[in-house]
Amino acid sequence: MDWLLEHPQIIVLIAIAVAAALQRLRQARGQPGAEPPPTPADQDEAERTRRVQEEIRRRIMERRGQAPAPAPAEEGGERPFPEAPPMIEEVRPVVVPPPVLVPLAPVLAGYAAEADRQRQMLERLRELEQTAAAGTAGAPAVAGAATPVSAPTARLVALMRRPAGLRQAVVLREILDAPPGLRPPESPGQGIWTRM
Repeated sequence: MDWLLEHPQIIVLIAIAVAAALQRLRQARGQPGAEPPPTPADQDEAERTRRVQEEIRRRIMERRGQAPAPAPAEEGGERPFPEAPPMIEEVRPVVVPPPVLVPLAPVLAGYAAEADRQRQMLERLRELEQTAAAGTAGAPAVAGAATPVSAPTARLVALMRRPAGLRQAVVLREILDAPPGLRPPESPGQGIWTRM
């Protein structure tokens, strides 16, 4: 008894052999060899299924314009299968109607009208620029500045004198400036305002 307890692998092998023998014995009792012979009802159903399949194949071949499949051979012989239908149908050319030609004169007239309109807008822009240049020439200079300051620059300086305006300028710079990863590295003495 001590010897069996010292060798548990032998007990496992014996248990596997007994389980396999019991399983074979159960299979032999449950299935006595081959399948049971088909009943006449199963044979009739198989024959009916075969006839329906042949009729379907024959109709498909007639629709495709091919000769019907030959009649089946004797019951004991092999039945020939019909040829496989072609996978690719005949390629038919596509008829494309010619393009409709549009008279060229109305198109060119539209282009000429657009060119005149743009020319008038350009003249109006030049007049506005001259008017703006004449208006800023008489603007007062900021105290302590050596050169006259334009109107947008004066507004920016006035904006940056207030703390809220300065915060707004910093936020706008962060939004409108290049992304932080694409900015050049700052040198130790360089501040945020030297790049503005």
